[in-house]
Amino acid sequence: MKKLVVLIISFVMGALTAQAQQTIAGEWKGAIIIQGQQLGVIFNIDGEPGDYSGTLDIPMQGAMGLPLTRVEQKADSAFFTFFAGQANGEFKGTFSSDSLIAGTYSQGPASFPFEIKKQSSSGEVKIVPGEGEDLIIQGDEVEIGGTLVYPEGVNNAPLVILISGSSAQNRDSNIFEFKIFAEIAEHLKAQGIASFRFDDRQVGESTGNFMNTTLDMLAGDVVSIIDYLTAMEGKSFGEVILLGHSQGGVVAGKVASENKDVDQLILMASTGVPLKEILRFQVKQGFGEGIHDEQDVDKEIALREEMMAAIRDGKELDSVKNEYVNHYKSMLENLSEQQKSRIPDINTFAQQQVQQLVAYYSTPQLQSLLFYDPAEDLSELEIPVLVLFGEKDTQVTEQMNRVPITNALDDAGVKYKVSVLAGGNHLFQKANTGQVSEYPMLDKRFTDSFLKTISSWITKN
Repeated sequence: MKKLVVLIISFVMGALTAQAQQTIAGEWKGAIIIQGQQLGVIFNIDGEPGDYSGTLDIPMQGAMGLPLTRVEQKADSAFFTFFAGQANGEFKGTFSSDSLIAGTYSQGPASFPFEIKKQSSSGEVKIVPGEGEDLIIQGDEVEIGGTLVYPEGVNNAPLVILISGSSAQNRDSNIFEFKIFAEIAEHLKAQGIASFRFDDRQVGESTGNFMNTTLDMLAGDVVSIIDYLTAMEGKSFGEVILLGHSQGGVVAGKVASENKDVDQLILMASTGVPLKEILRFQVKQGFGEGIHDEQDVDKEIALREEMMAAIRDGKELDSVKNEYVNHYKSMLENLSEQQKSRIPDINTFAQQQVQQLVAYYSTPQLQSLLFYDPAEDLSELEIPVLVLFGEKDTQVTEQMNRVPITNALDDAGVKYKVSVLAGGNHLFQKANTGQVSEYPMLDKRFTDSFLKTISSWITKN
């Protein structure tokens, strides 16, 4: 994940309704979503109204116990600050409930959705979807922690292995408390279908380093899971089905094209083009909403792709980095005075931006995916494929990805079905705009036909 340089964060949180002042003391966990990827954060607040203190943890950056320099709460709002550098960051949100705050985090001219949830201290055990048998599977020099859900009273149940998208995710694929894979697992169990979902490397009970994990290594983890489960004593499985969400679909397609043990493939908002093209689309979308000139955005994309290619080819980066810094500074100078007021030093901010991009594009995982064409794997399949898109998905759109996927499946000559779920976003929630910024505010459930589409396909093929 692209590293976020967190500098000063301000929280202003207004309650939805007038109510007696509540304490914000306790542990709050959540995430910022940056370009579709989650950066987990944990706030620990101690004290009582008028005398609060606290710390901030950002585990994926190795930042633990950062002191909050200001923690204030008034009747229906709170204000937190901390210092870790020179630029400003800000979070403004509202209480969705007494234990959930959703809003927008801003740093410089950029803004991202952010949600934090207060952790229960009562010790109450809640029934959660997708409960099953927790396993540790030995992979290639790593351990893979996951949960096997097997329907009671069923012999030789079909097995669905769930593969998450980009960014390090836990086995539930928990995004803003919407536990995508846990919900799917619960539905499949009710339909007599087994499932296995697992923590990505470096998350939960899985070991390893996520960003140093290449596409081949991600695929190898899935193969290790297939080998372990199909040889497991005391359990028998029918067909083996891979379900990959977003980038997980690239992993699933690679495994399915190379492994004869896979009987079906489900692509859930998966890409049909190299990651470089997806990032190009996302940059154009993020920079081009009336904030920046179209020619500036095109140059932004071109310079980013020059950096990608130079890193891939082992070429000197200094010249393209300098050109990028000059270009980015020019874009910042053209912002409104209000937007520029969030950036204490434009030159420093531009230098930080280019360093972050170079670090991001240089990771082994990104290097293995940027120029990889997933359609080539799909063209070699010999199994049925279900392709799912969300009508309002703004991250992996049907318009960009359907044709390359269906062309590849036509070349393969396999049975396939494409379903576009009405109103669905990238997570297949019923969405208003489909933008990432509204994820925290949406109901934590799928569109009405999503789960049935999956289980019906599995049982009929």
